[in-house]
Amino acid sequence: MAVTPHDPLKRSTAEVLDDPVAHAALFDAFPSLVWCAGADGGCSFVNQAWEDYTGRRLAHERGTGWLVSVHPEDREALRREWGEAFGLRRRLDTEFRLRRGAGDYGWVHHTAEPVTDETGRLAGYLGTCHDISERRNAELAARARAQEIRLLADNVPVLISHFSHDLRCLFANKAYAGFWGWNVDSVIGRTVEEIIGAEGFREIEPYIRRVLSGETATYERQLRTADGGTRVIEVNLLPQLDEAGKAISAFVLISDITRHRLSEQAVRESEERLRKFSDATHEGIVFHENGIITDCNDAGLRLIGYRYEELVGRPVLDFVAPESRDTVLNNIRLGYERGYEGFIVHKDGTRVAVEMTGKVMPYKGKPYRMTVIRDIRDRKEAEARIQFLAHHDTLTGLPNRVLLMDRLEFILASARRREARVGVLFIDLDNFKTVNDSLGHAAGDSLLRQVASRIEGALRSVDVVSRLGGDEFLVVLPDLESEQAPVAVAEKLLAVVSEPVTLEGQVLSVSPSIGIAVFPRDGTTADTLIRNADAAMYLAKDRGRSNFQFFSERLSQTAFNTLSLESRLREAIRDEAFVLHYQPQVRVDTGRFVGVEALIRWPQKDGPPVMPNDFIPIAEQRGLIMPIGAWALRQACRQNRMWQLAGLPRVPVAVNLSAIQFKQRNLIAEVERALDDTGLDAAWLEFELTESMLMDETPELVRTMDGLRALGVKLAIDDFGTGHSSLAHLKRFPIDKLKIDRTFVRDIATDPDDRAITAAIVDLARAMGITSIAEGVEAEAQLDFLLQRGCDEMQGFLVSRPLAPADCAAWMAAHRDAPPGEGTAAPRSA
Repeated sequence: MAVTPHDPLKRSTAEVLDDPVAHAALFDAFPSLVWCAGADGGCSFVNQAWEDYTGRRLAHERGTGWLVSVHPEDREALRREWGEAFGLRRRLDTEFRLRRGAGDYGWVHHTAEPVTDETGRLAGYLGTCHDISERRNAELAARARAQEIRLLADNVPVLISHFSHDLRCLFANKAYAGFWGWNVDSVIGRTVEEIIGAEGFREIEPYIRRVLSGETATYERQLRTADGGTRVIEVNLLPQLDEAGKAISAFVLISDITRHRLSEQAVRESEERLRKFSDATHEGIVFHENGIITDCNDAGLRLIGYRYEELVGRPVLDFVAPESRDTVLNNIRLGYERGYEGFIVHKDGTRVAVEMTGKVMPYKGKPYRMTVIRDIRDRKEAEARIQFLAHHDTLTGLPNRVLLMDRLEFILASARRREARVGVLFIDLDNFKTVNDSLGHAAGDSLLRQVASRIEGALRSVDVVSRLGGDEFLVVLPDLESEQAPVAVAEKLLAVVSEPVTLEGQVLSVSPSIGIAVFPRDGTTADTLIRNADAAMYLAKDRGRSNFQFFSERLSQTAFNTLSLESRLREAIRDEAFVLHYQPQVRVDTGRFVGVEALIRWPQKDGPPVMPNDFIPIAEQRGLIMPIGAWALRQACRQNRMWQLAGLPRVPVAVNLSAIQFKQRNLIAEVERALDDTGLDAAWLEFELTESMLMDETPELVRTMDGLRALGVKLAIDDFGTGHSSLAHLKRFPIDKLKIDRTFVRDIATDPDDRAITAAIVDLARAMGITSIAEGVEAEAQLDFLLQRGCDEMQGFLVSRPLAPADCAAWMAAHRDAPPGEGTAAPRSA
């Protein structure tokens, strides 16, 4: 309250404020810190207690200097409060930290009253400060303890609350408030019923009555969650009693025990599943404690052959085979939980191969061991079978290449130490593919089994025989007396293998071609000896088959060249590195363009192309002709269709078929697929066959010829007159063309025999209604003779060399129509 001029005491206060220094003795007598401000609001006086507390003299505190002693964090707020109080001439009542003379800060309670003089003019402020550090520190400590309690309560995995006797919430941690959908502020003062709902309150009311009577209460509840789930809580109600033992409040501790109850349920269900599983499984399950059997399922009883009462109570080791007891005992003692194999003994004495897996399981506070016993007799037999198959040929039971190489390496190592000789015989069956193609793979397999048996029967027990694959066998002869010793064995093998074989009611005979290499003369490693014996075998085939040949150095280079060419061929097939050239075919009489023959070429990056005569035989020997032929067929069809779409003349393209291609069972389907994929009509495709392909009139041959004819494909016999075909074949099969071989055409102008043969072929073709075509026509004299004899068509350098596709297209465009003239001669162009 401001001083009025009518109050003498107040007037004296105003007078004091006019000159507080003059009255310093009065203020210094005060134990409190005294602070005076003048009418301008600046500090005008501090007493001795102030100076002693702050260590600052009046000269430092005048004006606003006294604010320097105020803590920096409180200074601005105090300056603002003092400015507002001074401006409104109202009392200032505040607390702040004031620096002591020692440099630390103490809390003070500061009050300042405005003082007016007798005229009502503001004379200044008179203020006092009392040290309240002890109280503020106690408050801070209490607040810190409350925060610690709150922090602890909010971070324990328990719901905590405190309720008064009238069931209103006095405290709740975050977990408690949040669990019921409140927060820590909104839940305070709420009743239990408001917090958990009326239905929940009715459910727990009996427990509340008990705790209010001073008892501790514990119970469990199931609660439905918002997402439709269920939670299980355990509630502990703890009464707070006064000195008289009367409950004045209650503490609530709630634990979410859903996980525990689910775990207990899972354990019960797991035990039930284990019981059902052990009853249903085919694997034996045995429980034992300290090595004594306590339980066993039915599968275990069947496996061991004992009744339950005969098994339980006896040591586990009683039923383990002697050689497995140490392993079983070691696994039990060390508590290993890994699978291991061993043998148990059936009641009838039979040893049973089993796989055992132990698991340590606590049960009623004691460790039990559960052992799963799996019967692995079938698996062991299968593993033995797999091991056999990994090293033996599945068809013949002979050692395969893996086992052969292992044994051959061993034999060679022994021979090196003893300076002995070893023979390696490479055997290939002659014309085996014919048997396979004509009678089927089942007959071929039967033949291979019989041949394998005959080879084994002709050898010594120390000799090794292996099937390398297909119709190839390898024989190893250790400890030869001389380099010629393999001759007797080879002759014996030639005799026994060539004996007739009855297959599907037919008596057949196959002969072997045998190549021989001798260690150390022909090689010192297994690979070298096999390779050289293989080369010698091909020499035997070249020399008429059904014989044997020794390896020689001359063969070494030949074999190397063959292997090199084979390797390059495989790469060419993979990269489709072949090209087709096309040689035009024209009418002899008019020169009209009537067709092209597709001729395969194999270009080389660093030299001239490899011609077909140099690589086709090797491709046939090494089983590579099929992918080459399939590529050539598809490429020729595609190119002819492209020419047609470009508006060039529609003429057939002739493709050469190898004997192996012709005998494949799916030839018709492959041709049909090539035509469908390329869009070429079958009428514009022609196949050239050799006479030898038609020699054996088998049902398969007839079906193939009829199938090709049904597709609409034209058929020509290539190199006619050089083979052994009969007129019956020409009559029986749907042949469209006879192609006169170039060897007859070459000397037709000078050799009477060639003239007679060519004339006969032309006449034969005309008589049978078959088109005749001469190949290799290079001279005018040849053309004149063919024209005179009435040959229908021709091809050769006189017409055109084989051309690349683009060049052939240009040639076709230039010869789109028959040339002008008398129409009695072919075009004289090359």
